[in-house]
Amino acid sequence: MFNDLTNKLSLTLFNNDTFKAYFSPFSTKPVAVLMGDMFAAKVVAIKPENNDMYSLTLAVSGKVNAQSFSFQPGQYVELQVKKNGSYVKRPFTISSPLAQLQQDKTITLTIKKQSKGRITPWLADAVEKGDLFGISPAKGDFVLSAALLHRANKQENKDVIFIAGGSGITPFHSLLMSHVANNPTINFTLLYFVRANQHVLSDTLVALELEHANFTLKLLHSERDGYCSKAHINAITSELNDCAVYICGPNSMMDSTQTLLLDMGLAQDAIHLEQFGLASFSNVDVTAVRNVSFTTTNRNVVVSEDNQQTLLTLAEDNYVPAKYGCRIGICQECKCKKVSGVVYNSQTKTYSDTGEEDIQICISVPVTDVVINL
Repeated sequence: MFNDLTNKLSLTLFNNDTFKAYFSPFSTKPVAVLMGDMFAAKVVAIKPENNDMYSLTLAVSGKVNAQSFSFQPGQYVELQVKKNGSYVKRPFTISSPLAQLQQDKTITLTIKKQSKGRITPWLADAVEKGDLFGISPAKGDFVLSAALLHRANKQENKDVIFIAGGSGITPFHSLLMSHVANNPTINFTLLYFVRANQHVLSDTLVALELEHANFTLKLLHSERDGYCSKAHINAITSELNDCAVYICGPNSMMDSTQTLLLDMGLAQDAIHLEQFGLASFSNVDVTAVRNVSFTTTNRNVVVSEDNQQTLLTLAEDNYVPAKYGCRIGICQECKCKKVSGVVYNSQTKTYSDTGEEDIQICISVPVTDVVINL
């Protein structure tokens, strides 16, 4: 009880979960140690990739729950930084191979500057070698399935197609650099769509293709080659139904590519998606004015019928304090209790029940009148 009270006081006064977290900048101890659930991550290299992207290489140390840091290729971490006196977290995919961590205890995050973002453009200019951040344990399931790797271990052939758009290349770089050499019976193909002269991490991928017969690389320019089409798929496989397909990129590209593959007869369970941004709310059925009641702060908001803002945005616009991290439904920082009403979840593309349940307000749009504990 006492800890709960002090933590609430710390959050109110300092926008930090604990007093220990607030005073950590004045300590020589790493943030990861003080925060308890974060590893220490020291910046050892900063590399511009193009005008919109950059890479941070981090030396990882410390333990969480008595475990050293590890990851599966394709996973992401939450990077914790301090800006203007407040800790913020953002999810970034690990772009480096597993061997890099095993050899020198470092990982690389390749980050896109979000044009309207609060963190990614600032971080690119503010970070310096030697800076100390916190990173979470690795998260996410955008990894090669255990069944696929089991087939490879039994020397059974399998075709895997990776389709990347823009910054969606980052998990695929880690996956390819980690798995191609170690799994010669898996035939990997990467379709990588970007604007002209905007391919990143391509030098190592070109070298990988030259070294290994089980990897085919297609560097595509969206202005010249268009977006992923039936022709692109037919050019790389005549047996799509026997393939596993992984897609990562902008929401519109992922939606259209998934629809294309389903129309071509590929089973839904053979398609794997990685969501980078906030999914589209274009299919939300909102036909009436709704009332959102924030019970903790005793605020009521009338939402017009054409307003499809998330509950997080509605809270911020109406001065209702709300915790958040990634803002795209990954980190779970914004989870809170919905007392009643129906909301639409853009990540699962489903509607909630009317009763009480925990929801993530950054990806939830009110569909009916909603009462929420904020």
